[in-house]
Amino acid sequence: MLIRLVFAAALFALPCAVCATMAVKLDLAALADHSALVVVAKLDSKTAKWDAAKTGIWTHHSLTVSETLKGDHAASREFVTRGGVVGDRGQHVAGSGTFDIGTEYVFFLWKDDDGRFQLTGMVQGAFAVSDDNGVKRAKNSFTGLTIVDATTLKPAVDKAALDYTLAELKKQVAVRVRKGKE
Repeated sequence: MLIRLVFAAALFALPCAVCATMAVKLDLAALADHSALVVVAKLDSKTAKWDAAKTGIWTHHSLTVSETLKGDHAASREFVTRGGVVGDRGQHVAGSGTFDIGTEYVFFLWKDDDGRFQLTGMVQGAFAVSDDNGVKRAKNSFTGLTIVDATTLKPAVDKAALDYTLAELKKQVAVRVRKGKE
């Protein structure tokens, strides 16, 4: 019993790294370059399911794609994130993100070894689209991520989310896609 109390006290004393996932901040070029699929899409539904071994929960997000910026969206209209709730069991993975049904996003997705699409850079790979006085904007988030410097792995100085007009984001992704084909 004493060992459990000491362990619990030690967990509370640890820095926020325990409650967040560490990640290197990815700029728009890196997100585009490391993604197999980039789409503008509305989130239709999300369903949490156990993996085959019942060791982890994955949330499956179904999309209606309105525009493909890179790749072929016909290959999949779904991506997965770690965590979720199945019945009375839940699993939280910091940095996986939570997404609202009916909301439009720009998703940067990579394909894992099982053929599933996942967010590039975790939550960094999802840009919520909003209307700012008639101008569509796309902004990502670092919720649940501790952003670190790629070289030192110490907390990064620049922790600002990426924020673009949707038109500028599309233009920059198109430039990266053209460079990748050269």
